[in-house]
Amino acid sequence: MKKEPRQARSRATVQAMVDACARILEERGYAGLTTNAVAEVAGVSIGSVYEFFPGKDAIVARLADTLLADVSATLNARLERTDSREDLHRAMRHLIGALHALVYQHRKLIRVLIFQVPFVQHLPSAQQLQQELLQVVVTGLQKSREHYHLTVPASSLYLMATSTAGSLLHLVLMPPPGIHPEVVLDDLSDKMAAWLAQG
Repeated sequence: MKKEPRQARSRATVQAMVDACARILEERGYAGLTTNAVAEVAGVSIGSVYEFFPGKDAIVARLADTLLADVSATLNARLERTDSREDLHRAMRHLIGALHALVYQHRKLIRVLIFQVPFVQHLPSAQQLQQELLQVVVTGLQKSREHYHLTVPASSLYLMATSTAGSLLHLVLMPPPGIHPEVVLDDLSDKMAAWLAQG
């Protein structure tokens, strides 16, 4: 961004632009995203758009940051509500279920970001998402380590986080025919819990 909004009115204006960006991406795709379209949908002047953003890609980057914050807040809130004495599979199922619900909620936008935005994998927020997933797993382990007596190497945590994220993206964006999503989530939770227990 050219500058961070400091007043409440400016923050609301920037948020309106980011929300407009999300709507346009979902309805028209990346090719249909322009700064003029953002201004029109957000109900602001084109000058207001350029006051905060140098171009449409900067708005996409801000949108990705917003999504990351949503993922992080949702998963950490779910982690806080998870009882460390709970069955390991059930605790894992709660976390994976929360992440699946989040991906499903934003599925149209995520599809566009992954398959149409050429630079999305280079955004700091996209790279940080993997770290967020790892941190959720690590925090969950620390919370329940005394109860479950778990010790898991960093390489396994990496594989768990990336495998889970990849599986959930495929499940939402390219669902397997004839297999109910809940069955996949149960199976994925079983596999992750067993992997943790092996550690």
